[in-house]
Amino acid sequence: MPHTGVIDETLDGGRELLMRARLHVEGSLRRFSKRMNEDAIAAMYDAISSAMQRYTYPDVVDITLDVSDGEILSDDATLFKILKRSGVIDDSIDTSDFAYISQILDAALENRLESFDKTRFLKLSSNVLFQLRVLTSDEMQKLVEAISQ
Repeated sequence: MPHTGVIDETLDGGRELLMRARLHVEGSLRRFSKRMNEDAIAAMYDAISSAMQRYTYPDVVDITLDVSDGEILSDDATLFKILKRSGVIDDSIDTSDFAYISQILDAALENRLESFDKTRFLKLSSNVLFQLRVLTSDEMQKLVEAISQ
């Protein structure tokens, strides 16, 4: 999804990542409604990745991450584990759930997405985005309702 002219150029890194995440959620849902599943999955994953990266900006998010020596914050799987360990993401989603989201992305990018559990993908994604403070509880509820229809 192009960002030029959509995201305020004056926003700093963490705030820009939040705006990017919110835009990608909207873009993902539009693509799902048009049955553009591969693009929709990529946009949703980008929303999650941007939302997680936002937590690497301490001036934006008032949480100290529990980072061990050698952990690379730019690796999404590693950052997810750090966010869990730091209490940002609760036990309602675990590393196997994040691995599922990542596997669906890989399948979509490699054009081998024959079938997938769209409901599971969207419920897990919305849960992560809610916990990362991208979606409000009302927005998450609307997304869950849309999934159910």
